[in-house]
Amino acid sequence: MIKKLLFIFSFLISLFVTAQNRKNQFHLNANSTRHALHVSFHSDLVLKDKEAILSQFPEIASLSDEFQLNFKKTISFSEEKWTDLERNAKQYAGNSSAVHQLKNIFEVVVPNPTNEKLLFLASAFEEWNAVNYASLISLEPLTPPFDIPPTTPDFMVNQTYIGPNPGLNMQYAWDLGLKGEGIRVRDVEYGFNKNHEDLNEVNAFLAPGMTIAAEALEYSQHGTAVVGIIIAGNDGYGMTGLAHEASEVILFPEWQEIGYNRINAVNQSIQNSTAGDVILYEMQEDGAAAGFQDYVPAEYNNVIWDLTKAASDAGIVIVAAAGNGNQNLDGTLYTSYMNRGNSGAIIVGGGLPNLTHNRISYSTYGSRVDVQGWSQNVFACGYGTLTMINGDINQGYINFSGTSSATPMVAACAIVLQSYYHDLTGNYLTGPQLRTILNETGIPQGNPTAGNIGPFPNMQAAVQRVYDDYLLGLDVVNHTEFSVFPNPVQHQLKFLTQEGLSENAAVEIFNALGQSVLLSKMPTTKELDVSTLASGMYFVKVSDGNQSATKKIIKQ
Repeated sequence: MIKKLLFIFSFLISLFVTAQNRKNQFHLNANSTRHALHVSFHSDLVLKDKEAILSQFPEIASLSDEFQLNFKKTISFSEEKWTDLERNAKQYAGNSSAVHQLKNIFEVVVPNPTNEKLLFLASAFEEWNAVNYASLISLEPLTPPFDIPPTTPDFMVNQTYIGPNPGLNMQYAWDLGLKGEGIRVRDVEYGFNKNHEDLNEVNAFLAPGMTIAAEALEYSQHGTAVVGIIIAGNDGYGMTGLAHEASEVILFPEWQEIGYNRINAVNQSIQNSTAGDVILYEMQEDGAAAGFQDYVPAEYNNVIWDLTKAASDAGIVIVAAAGNGNQNLDGTLYTSYMNRGNSGAIIVGGGLPNLTHNRISYSTYGSRVDVQGWSQNVFACGYGTLTMINGDINQGYINFSGTSSATPMVAACAIVLQSYYHDLTGNYLTGPQLRTILNETGIPQGNPTAGNIGPFPNMQAAVQRVYDDYLLGLDVVNHTEFSVFPNPVQHQLKFLTQEGLSENAAVEIFNALGQSVLLSKMPTTKELDVSTLASGMYFVKVSDGNQSATKKIIKQ
């Protein structure tokens, strides 16, 4: 049957241009016997279904008849969601072309879809000029990139990544009251344990209408660790999430009871997100190397890349694992991937948990990897390999590792910065904007010649950059402009100020009647004790020479 069609396609080659920079990138995943075929047609075509495809391309009819093909839309957004994505893409990216492209991706449904048959069909479709690419994606799972009585101790002391270098210095952000408040988070992977003591009272849950396959339950501890690093409760026991005041974390499983479908999981996560939300890709993809475990970012797959680009253009922040494959994305094997351009995702590499911030040996690397997190000794909930209270898996903890642990560390930084920016402006940063902030303010990688994975986040510098950029956006020339945290405040009021304040800068606090109740020079620590003030509303004035600025605070 296949041989009969070779003559047809050799003739068609002479009629259609085949060179496209997105073509010739499909491949079968190692050890996977089942795949799905997806085909992307040019975005300027109006293709709603099989009939529309065959009417515009009669030459496909013989292929369709011979293989009994059917076509169904790969991306199943609601009309409301299409409108939302296109509107936001025009606002954030200046155009909605990446979103529009998603409408012309079809799954080619093939009876008895053997790997041999799918490879032939992928090659055949790519002969047509109207096709951007054909993509094969595995229908079998890939390895993920890796207080209940009795009383559990407070393990936060084990979370050394919260502190200053070699940690993230997230404590600095927390001390300013910045903990991710108001930001929605999505995690795409296999599952998580909602019953863990650090997650059972926080707003983390499985996406409504989705299920976790029984075969995937062994991987659920992976998601437990990831979700815990982000949003585990600050409740005095167990661990504390880096962005523990995020409004929610929703998990979108790749492997459901109905089968394994990574594209659907990403599709659903985007369907349920809007500008400002953060999506984690706790996934990796088989790369182009000949051996096994040549893992690279999930967006190496063409369809996932298109979904990522469209979401990013629409203001949704994507944070994705680079993968545990020790692959050089700048190498010749990945030229076609790099030539696609930048999807907008923040790609996270795995680094060592010390002051060198060098690459761990198995992390995928290259110029496309933007920033790094720890790939060892990341204390997290789940598994129970480090400690398990009373033999209860719901009180188990692990030293998590891999680009799996690095990715939620970086995602949490993005969540906290996003929350701060939104509090200042009422708007949201895009993924590329957050990537620039984290990259330019981070601690440099010690030896990038050993494989670039980018700098390690420094939250103190990143928070200051967000504030400085906010002031720049206001075109502020008054160097006394400032912000205060926390607000409401109980004890210590902390100041973020511009550079340039003189040693004579003063702070004065007035009550609601306009009476001065506290006067002080601006402390060198940028912290002022207000614990003696009665509860109520006050106005804080910072003055320096003939310039001043005022903010309202609430004293609790």
